[in-house]
Amino acid sequence: MFIIDKDSVSATRQKIADPKKIKQAIRDVKKMLEIKEVLLWRSEGMAPCCGSLCNISAHLTREVSILENTLSALENGDTAQAANLLDEYINLLEASCEPSQPNYC
Repeated sequence: MFIIDKDSVSATRQKIADPKKIKQAIRDVKKMLEIKEVLLWRSEGMAPCCGSLCNISAHLTREVSILENTLSALENGDTAQAANLLDEYINLLEASCEPSQPNYC
């Protein structure tokens, strides 16, 4: 089971610093992207009956965008940009977490 939280994203970010682990980092980002795309798809499908999901959809759209850009940067060899994007993603996760569950978003 893969949980997307500050710790797992930080671990992926650390892999970027090691050229031997770039492929692992790409796999991690692809998995995160897959999970968030499914959640976005589900939230958009439920939006007509559950109007409050618009905020969730907007947040997930932002997450997907960051992850897509991170993946693109990694695949193009721009590890500095990928690391910056993962830092941005960590900040986004931290900003959206409930105080009762600081690491799980």
